[in-house]
Amino acid sequence: MSSRVFRQTSLFMAVAFCAVASLCFQQVGYSEDALPEQSILVSKGLCDNPEAMMRTKFLAEIADAEKEWIANYEAVETKEDVEAYQQARRDAFRKALGPMWERTPLNAKITGQGVKEKYRYENIIFESIPGVYVTGTLFLPLEERFKGPYPAMLVVCGHTLNGKAWEEYQGAGILAAVNGMAGFVVDPIDQGERFQYIDDQGKVVTATVPAHNLVQAGSILVGRNTATFEVWDMMRAIDYLQSRPEIIGDKIGVCGTSGGGTQTSYIMSLDDRVALAAPSCYICTFFNDLTNNLGPQDGEQNIFGQLAFGMDHADYLFLRAPIPTLMCCATKDFFNCDDGWRSYRYAARIFSRLQYSNRLSIMEKDDVHGYSEDARVATMRWALLWFTGRNDEIVEHDQPLLDDQEILSMKDGKSVMTLPGAKTSRDLNIELAQSLKPERQKKWDGITAEAASTLVRDRAIVRAETPAAKVVAEEGNDVVFETDSNIYLTTRVNFKSDEKFDEMTIRISDVGRTSEPTNAAFAAENCGKIAAVELRGYGETQANGRDYYNHSQFGPDGSDNCLAYLLGKTYVGLRVDDLLAVANYYREKTGAKIKLEAEGYAGTVALIAAIASPESFESVKLIGELPTWESQLEKPYGPIPLTNTIHGVLNDFDVDDLIGYLTKTGKMVK
Repeated sequence: MSSRVFRQTSLFMAVAFCAVASLCFQQVGYSEDALPEQSILVSKGLCDNPEAMMRTKFLAEIADAEKEWIANYEAVETKEDVEAYQQARRDAFRKALGPMWERTPLNAKITGQGVKEKYRYENIIFESIPGVYVTGTLFLPLEERFKGPYPAMLVVCGHTLNGKAWEEYQGAGILAAVNGMAGFVVDPIDQGERFQYIDDQGKVVTATVPAHNLVQAGSILVGRNTATFEVWDMMRAIDYLQSRPEIIGDKIGVCGTSGGGTQTSYIMSLDDRVALAAPSCYICTFFNDLTNNLGPQDGEQNIFGQLAFGMDHADYLFLRAPIPTLMCCATKDFFNCDDGWRSYRYAARIFSRLQYSNRLSIMEKDDVHGYSEDARVATMRWALLWFTGRNDEIVEHDQPLLDDQEILSMKDGKSVMTLPGAKTSRDLNIELAQSLKPERQKKWDGITAEAASTLVRDRAIVRAETPAAKVVAEEGNDVVFETDSNIYLTTRVNFKSDEKFDEMTIRISDVGRTSEPTNAAFAAENCGKIAAVELRGYGETQANGRDYYNHSQFGPDGSDNCLAYLLGKTYVGLRVDDLLAVANYYREKTGAKIKLEAEGYAGTVALIAAIASPESFESVKLIGELPTWESQLEKPYGPIPLTNTIHGVLNDFDVDDLIGYLTKTGKMVK
């Protein structure tokens, strides 16, 4: 049964993935314009594979982050060191997740219930936020077998289409109940009964991972993450458990596998009420296979800047040490099991320093990715040991699972989005964006040039000072600049390197130096001096990564952007650094006044660069449409090219704020 259902789920996800792609409006400005047959970067021995330039750069920086992580870890020696280390990372983690919500009434309802041979169950709907409906099934022991109140395990689901109904997830809840604990299995967003992307006919358009990535793209703009919604829902699920008289409120644990392992890792790190945890088939490390080979996973598994503020997978295991924690892994998992052991060993040393080495354990299974019976049994036995003192051998007997109808909280089988006043994650992000707008506009009302420069530099993460670029190669009409270690920009020029002139134009385009508008500019009579700069990740250094991040929605370099995101960087800021470095080179070399022209999404770079360094450019002109971030957020399927996003940007500015400011200063040219 399990393998059959898994195949159906995988097929549905693939169909849903394609369906969303067909709803997108365009390829977000990317094209394949003609480039020279031989890349100058390759012919000059600067870069073996230009398409991999950015990924190579990021992986080198991740390797540096690992060295820093290890140094910081090794400095943790005393109990006080541990507590300070934990608190700093928890604070940074919370900040990266962005604004959450006030606790409001749960308005919980039991919509169905029943009794089986050795357990009973209740189907629940509660509101984690007004209008955000969470569905779950609470499995409880039979009173004649175990007297209440009971410890409880919150079972969070991985990426399955049917959410809590998946036999491995409800099986974990049932296993808890037949052994004297409560098991609360809850649907995450875009799974089970909580599909958010639904067409006018009520059909699900996309779900699970692709839907989570859509949520993530919009969340970035307001400084949230898909994980923000998942963490909040699970925290409110703990609120619900604590509201039940049958549950011992200070004996609540959390467990789950895959995406549920991710959520478990987060909640056990952040919620002080979690008394025990057992993440499964997730914990590994960012410092090896996950980033170097497998590639970054879905949106909620990438927290902004977490490698910059020093949080690897090992940290999840000990951010709240010494709560009893069991780590489950599988030898054939795509989340590398050896990397999991690495993180376990780091965590074990922290538990030992706190003199609680017995509170951390690991269970390894010769198996593939999933929630194996052995992992479920080990998890519930771990919970029983710490919550009740029982060290019984338990077996997952053939207890009857709930069928698809029995486990539904919505008896009509529809999504909770059909309930009155239901809100999606996107609705909540739009609400936040709209609430930020008045304050954002006040910031730009009469702002000084210095304050504007600081504001855009800080938000886009632009260097405080930008040294001039270095020329490292020339061939024909191409000049190659190096703006950072191993970052090369091929630049097309129509003048000789030793020429002197008073005025020039720098052009940037999101498709590189040979776009059609750029070609036309070079061909025009009296075009003047032009340098078409191919910023990093554009043109021949444009990555064509995994379609795990749908190219038509997020651009072809979504995977590379996730690496930048983990490092606390933005492509926009890095490209602004590039542009200013080249501008500084020409200003120092020629003293020329520079006009700036930008095509497509490169317009974002141009606007920020012109405000960050007002002395660098005489004027700015945008070619083609540059949508506001808020307008992109309002489109349910995007497109939102990830390399054009800035974490939390709508707290400080939108595209129209930047255009308005430059218009007032007289630098904006139509």
